[in-house]
Amino acid sequence: MSAAFPPFAELGEAVRTAARSWHPADRSDRELLESLRALSELRQEIERLQALAAAEAARRSRTVFGAQGLARRDGHATTTALVQHVTGATRREAEALLEVGRIAAEAAAAASAGPGRPDGDADADETSGAVLDGSGARAATAMPVEAPWHAAIGLAVARGELTVAVADALRWGIGPIEELDDPSPADGEPGAEALSVLIARALPELIATCRTRSPEQARRAARSLRDRLDPVGVERRAEGQRRAQFWRMWQTESGMYHGEFELEPVAGAEVKALFDRLSHPRRLDRGVRRTFGHPVHGERAYAEARKSRERNAAEGFAQLLRAGASVNPHRVLGDRRPAVHLVVNAASLERGRGSGALEGHSDRVPLATTVAGLCEGYLPVRFDGGAVLDLGRDERLFSEAQKAAMAVRDGGCRDPECDRPPSWTEAHHIDHWRRDDGRTDLADGILLCRRDHLRYHNEGWEVRREGTEYWLIPPARVDPEQRPRAMPSKTPADVLDPFAPS
Repeated sequence: MSAAFPPFAELGEAVRTAARSWHPADRSDRELLESLRALSELRQEIERLQALAAAEAARRSRTVFGAQGLARRDGHATTTALVQHVTGATRREAEALLEVGRIAAEAAAAASAGPGRPDGDADADETSGAVLDGSGARAATAMPVEAPWHAAIGLAVARGELTVAVADALRWGIGPIEELDDPSPADGEPGAEALSVLIARALPELIATCRTRSPEQARRAARSLRDRLDPVGVERRAEGQRRAQFWRMWQTESGMYHGEFELEPVAGAEVKALFDRLSHPRRLDRGVRRTFGHPVHGERAYAEARKSRERNAAEGFAQLLRAGASVNPHRVLGDRRPAVHLVVNAASLERGRGSGALEGHSDRVPLATTVAGLCEGYLPVRFDGGAVLDLGRDERLFSEAQKAAMAVRDGGCRDPECDRPPSWTEAHHIDHWRRDDGRTDLADGILLCRRDHLRYHNEGWEVRREGTEYWLIPPARVDPEQRPRAMPSKTPADVLDPFAPS
């Protein structure tokens, strides 16, 4: 073994030795969180190195090598199987390591080649980039390198600026570009090559934004970027989603029926709205909800209440199927009929270009579906110039019209870590009504779910507005410096912004 070989085995043994003398229960809150952060940074660095190693293993296992490829020589039919076997990862995790490692390796190769030097360093040894077979003979040399559209993502991973999980989320959010059915421009829209250039130019800003975001937030941001630059792609993806829908059911050994389904966003949002109404915590008796705070029995009461909500939802679902289209929603679901709101920018309607969005959903909806929805009874909340028109203000409580506008603007609970939909939220004065003489103006209210609304009031969290941006200020006990935390909307930005889509 080369003397330069990184001592990863020794590092692993050092970690195991440290773990034997480390007991989480013996640590203070501060020490526990510091340990968790340090371990997370270590895991992220290990995953980055795993991705680079997996990509190199894939390069040495290419089909051209046949039985002499690394995976085949190690007894595996595919590189994915090899990575799974070595790392103990799931198939999805192994594929993520391979793909992120691949784009990092491609970006590094393109960067090292430099402009005008597709083959890398002209003075390098002729075997540079070669892959050796089992006998040590040169099997192949490096191919000419061109920077792919995702080069910025790959370089950010190679430099340790993005985690593997966030890089994978960005890749999934943007989706395939090279595999477009029709790579030529149509109706003034960019083709595959032009779209690659547009996305490559926009990636540095997206990466800078997503360095501190979760993979879920990064995926939504990447998808929003793709949809803004490729409106025709929204229609293509929607058609693919419609073709991919399914509903399966089977009987289990216990006699119960089990099922699974995948629905395109509009149909799925309608089903989700019904589910939210059937399973909403407020359908529980108020006395039951009060028991959640009990110091001894609270957790058990909450778990039992959750089972009760799920059971009620199942019974309500069966009732809806029996009743069909003639069901009386007031009898089964309570006072309010579940609604699905389609959101679209006024400029898109006027120009006939762009796409819409589903309230509380990160995916886009083709413009034709949005226009049809307006005719079929969906509630239109019109935006113009970034401000909601024709809504009253100056009331103690936010009006239903204002709450509907907040639902469109916020897309759900505005807390950065919450994904609860608008139907689970309530309006919150960012300047408290009594304490701050707060106004019931649309710009000074945001949507919060009940859990976060109570938490903000009871624990001293504050919200501040700068123009159209909202910032969460933690209490000093959580962050002595009280550094603001961004509270981005869950609704795609260009749906609310009058200059996009262009």
